[in-house]
Amino acid sequence: MRRIMSTAQRFSGLFLLALLLCIPLVVKNIYYLHLMNYSLIAIVLVIGLNLLSGYAGQISIGHAAFYGIGAYFSAIMTVTYKMSFWLALPLSGFFAAAFGYVVAKATSKLKGAYLAIASIGIGVITQMIMTNWTAVTMGAQGFKGIKYPVLFGLRLNTDARYYYLIAAVVAITYWAVGRLIDSEMGRALRAIREDETAAQFMGVDAGRLKVTAFIISAFLAGVAGSLLAHLEGYLSPYSFGFAQSVGFLLMALAGGLGYKIGPIVGVIVLTFAREYIRFFSDYQLVIYGLMLILIIVFMPKGISGFFSSAFDKLMKKGGR
Repeated sequence: MRRIMSTAQRFSGLFLLALLLCIPLVVKNIYYLHLMNYSLIAIVLVIGLNLLSGYAGQISIGHAAFYGIGAYFSAIMTVTYKMSFWLALPLSGFFAAAFGYVVAKATSKLKGAYLAIASIGIGVITQMIMTNWTAVTMGAQGFKGIKYPVLFGLRLNTDARYYYLIAAVVAITYWAVGRLIDSEMGRALRAIREDETAAQFMGVDAGRLKVTAFIISAFLAGVAGSLLAHLEGYLSPYSFGFAQSVGFLLMALAGGLGYKIGPIVGVIVLTFAREYIRFFSDYQLVIYGLMLILIIVFMPKGISGFFSSAFDKLMKKGGR
């Protein structure tokens, strides 16, 4: 059983890639394929949020701010300054990461509820800037005219074509962050999460590593924002508010903080669950609150943690 589990973990990346390639061949409904595109974009962001919260132990309830920064930066660069999408995509991540660095340095001494409250404030301020800086962001009327990217003369102007671009970004992100988690830095981040004081005593530079995790998380949120902008073709500042940030954190919690597969599980489950309750959108925050309570009470380690614990118990029984 242990050998099977080890082999499964080793080839999980290849399995994920194969699954991503097969989805458009199975899902023929345009609406659900569009929903999958949104899910994959969210996975990129939540992978970064999982690194920050699940491994570094830093809670952020304002990640929609970095998402919006990446989206608006990419839109402005490609529409106003005629920059290529392929250059704007990584630059959106770097721009969001630069903002993330400033935020991380300013809040580096904060922990727990204080950090969470500060992240909420940052999210609110960012949304206000998006809404009121009309000369750049077009304000409340939204930013229009964002073009689809073009790859070797082929316009990625359908959900099926755009899907493979997002899937490639998800695969690269999952692999890169997975390697980081398994590295010395990943082990140091877990040590900080468990006991920061003890980690510092053992020589871990906790402050530097927490800032680094925040920067990486903000970078991935910016990349996700860029992908969203060119999928949607239109941006509204109201799409990057507090409810969106709570939704991302809930996805990370539902999937299981500190589990590599957690972001994928959490995003897919909650995205499609939300579709069944979309008629109650006026009560979105109430529903999110109830879901959060249920997850904490019945699945404190998330869906991934729940099944991982169940598998471990099964292995112990099988070993008797």
